[in-house]
Amino acid sequence: MEPTESKDQRHERRYPDKYNNEEDRKSEEKQKDANISRDIELQNGNSWLQRTRQGNSAVKNRCQITHELRFTEKLQGLYSARFSKSGEIIAAGFGSGAIQMRNGGTGELIATLKSGLEISMPVMCCRFNPVQKEIFYASSACGSIFMCNTYTKEFSRFIFELKNEVNTIDISTTGDYLVSGGKDAIVRLYDARNTKLILQYKRNEDLIESKATNFHRMRIFASRFHHEYPNLIITGGWDDTVRIWDIRVPTGSIRVIKGPHICGDAIDIRETRILTGSWVVRDSLQIWDLMSAKLIETINPQNRSSTLNGEFLYAVQYLDGDPYGDLILTGGSGTGALEVISLKEKKVMGSIGVNKPIFTIDSHQTTIIFGGIDSVLRLGDYN
Repeated sequence: MEPTESKDQRHERRYPDKYNNEEDRKSEEKQKDANISRDIELQNGNSWLQRTRQGNSAVKNRCQITHELRFTEKLQGLYSARFSKSGEIIAAGFGSGAIQMRNGGTGELIATLKSGLEISMPVMCCRFNPVQKEIFYASSACGSIFMCNTYTKEFSRFIFELKNEVNTIDISTTGDYLVSGGKDAIVRLYDARNTKLILQYKRNEDLIESKATNFHRMRIFASRFHHEYPNLIITGGWDDTVRIWDIRVPTGSIRVIKGPHICGDAIDIRETRILTGSWVVRDSLQIWDLMSAKLIETINPQNRSSTLNGEFLYAVQYLDGDPYGDLILTGGSGTGALEVISLKEKKVMGSIGVNKPIFTIDSHQTTIIFGGIDSVLRLGDYN
C-alpha cells in the first residue's frame, strides 16, 4: 500500500458512496479505529511484509507466480476476476468501470467489452452462468448488472437497481437464478432468463423487532448459492451477520451466523461448511456449520507471524483443485500476501507477497488469479 495515500482515500476507493445511513457511518468509524494499530506500525519504518514472509519460511512455499501482467493505472485497480467453468477465460472488472475478457492460461487481454470512464463506478463482482457458458454477469457500484457474451464480445444491461450499489452477485448451479446484494441491504432474486424480479428480502421498519432481525441492516458484500442445495443462498456484509436464505421462504432468513464482518467476496461453502473471512484485526478466518449456524473453528495459521497490521480479509475461497476442502485462499489489506492455508494443518502452505490490498481471488484447478489496488493481474500455481 502506498504511504502517500491516506486510509480515508483507500476506503473511498473501495466503497465509492460514503454512507447509506447512520449505521453505515458508525461501522466505518469502527473500521477506521481498527486501522490505528496498522498506522503505528507503518510509521515505525519496519517492513511488515518482510516479517510476514519470514514467518512463512518454516514451510516450503508451494505457490509460484506464473504470469504477472501490468495494466494502466487508468483502470483504477482490479476489483473482480473470475474464471469460466472451463478455465479458458477470465472475466475481469476494474475500478474504472471497465469489463474485460482475458486468457485463462496467460492473463493476456482478449477483448474489452466495456470501457471505463472517469465518472464510472467500480465493477464489484463478476460471475459466469454455469449452464450458458458463454455468458457472464458483472455488477457495478453504479447500480447496474451487465450481461456479457464471450462469443460476440458484447454486453447489455441485465437490470438497473435504482439508488443502489451492487457489490455482489451469484448465479445458481442450474443457471436459472441470479441473486444480488449491495448498499441498500436488500437481497434480490431474479429470473436469469428474463430479468424478472422474483422476490426481495427487505427490512421493513414497520415490522416488529423479532421479524426485523430476519434481514440485513447494512451493506451486503458477499453472496453464494449453495452448489448442492439450489434453494439456499448465503449472504454477508457490514452488519456482522452471515444469513442463510431459502428462496421457498419469502419471510426472511432461516438461519443467522453472528460475528463475521464481511467487506468483500469473503464467503464460500463446501457441503455443510461455510468459510468466512472478516475485515478484522485477528481471528478473521472461520468455519461455520450450515445446519446449526454454529462456529466450528477459527483458523489461525501456526506459522504466520502476527503483526500490528492485523489480517483484514477482503476475499476467501476454497481452492478449486482440492477435492477434500482442506486448502483455502485468502487475501486482504493486512497480511501482505495471497495465502494458501491448510485447514487441517493450520499452516500457510504457500504465499505470494503483494504491496497493496487484495480485493479479488479465484481459482481453477490449481491455477490462482488475484489482484486489487495494485495495477497488476497475477496468475499463480499451487503444487
